[in-house]
Amino acid sequence: GCQYCRATIPSSDNFIRLARGIQDQGGIIDSSPVATHLPPPTRTPRGSMAFLLRFGALLLLVVGRIGDAFHAPRVLKSLAKSRSRSVLLSKLELGRGSAAKPYEKKKIAVFGAGGYLGSILYGYLQRAASLYGTGIAGIQSPRAIGSTGTTATALNKELTSKFKLAFCSEDLIRLVDILNADYIRDRILKFDAAVIGTTYQLEQRSVTLNTYEVTPNDKAFEIYLDQKYGAKSDNAPLDDDIFHEVVFQNSIRACIEAGLSHVIVIETPRTGDTGLYLDILESQSEITYTYIRSLNPLGKDITYSFEKGVNSLVEITSPQSLSAKSADGAELKRETLAALAVQALQSCDWKTSRILEVEALTGDPPNTEYGQKGSRQNFSQEWCPNSHIIAEKLELLQAR
Repeated sequence: GCQYCRATIPSSDNFIRLARGIQDQGGIIDSSPVATHLPPPTRTPRGSMAFLLRFGALLLLVVGRIGDAFHAPRVLKSLAKSRSRSVLLSKLELGRGSAAKPYEKKKIAVFGAGGYLGSILYGYLQRAASLYGTGIAGIQSPRAIGSTGTTATALNKELTSKFKLAFCSEDLIRLVDILNADYIRDRILKFDAAVIGTTYQLEQRSVTLNTYEVTPNDKAFEIYLDQKYGAKSDNAPLDDDIFHEVVFQNSIRACIEAGLSHVIVIETPRTGDTGLYLDILESQSEITYTYIRSLNPLGKDITYSFEKGVNSLVEITSPQSLSAKSADGAELKRETLAALAVQALQSCDWKTSRILEVEALTGDPPNTEYGQKGSRQNFSQEWCPNSHIIAEKLELLQAR
């Protein structure tokens, strides 16, 4: 029987006969036997319906905001926690570089990746490419640019020890003739940005077979950003030789002709005339740049692991003219300088050019509790621990 009125529902055969009889008499019957016994539906007032619609729209909005916050870079959370900020969070445009549109993956090339600074920088880029929110591409990128097969050996030696057995395969390395801009251009086509040095450390090596050699005995100068332990520079040009200027000009020209949007230029300790390289950059209007220079001597942590993260206290400025360097004071770690270059790719606007001067401050560096007994820190979702410190400083510079 019906669960509402306890009436007896006729069998299917009897119901069909009953329906035909009613239709013959001009009546109308529902095709469902139970429907004839359901209680009348309750009508929802218009006010209640409008309330439900508004509540649903609000719920969708909240869910969307939660999703955005989940995928946002960690710099957003760190800035929100810092209340003693002279610039309000709402006025900061977080991520003006590659992180501004993280779904548009940017391909980055690193020149001189066989050097220590280049290797650390490449390792950071590899980690950043594996995380959402950085805007760094992880397919066919980052690309290591060198002159000989020594690049792969030197790069992977540092990646393995500093980045938990990270590795750069041969398909991510391109060997180029640094004196041939066209040859360099063809190896960085369809890339978006590059990291290059001013004056590299040079080492004469045999040209790798099946690359750009003319005879099997050809030799070329390998480029290291900014140095490589044990490299022999006996036959290499001096630091003030015009050879370095030619290499730099070829690199910039290749980047322009390949269609790159931005270059990060790192001033190495071997650089003599800083104005020379800035003049070359200023003479090229087709590409923007970020020129990074340290005001302190550079050092490195021989026991470094990426879990240590940013290992120097720094102050970052963006002057209109170059400042004088200091031979005294704290030492700026190369690992922190590499982190600054990678963070600049994510945070700084690629449409404008700038000079970034970084000064090391005295005091204990940020502590990540790496190596401490009982530490439960997990850095699997960070390309460089404490990189938010650099990100905050860059955002504040651009918000002024």
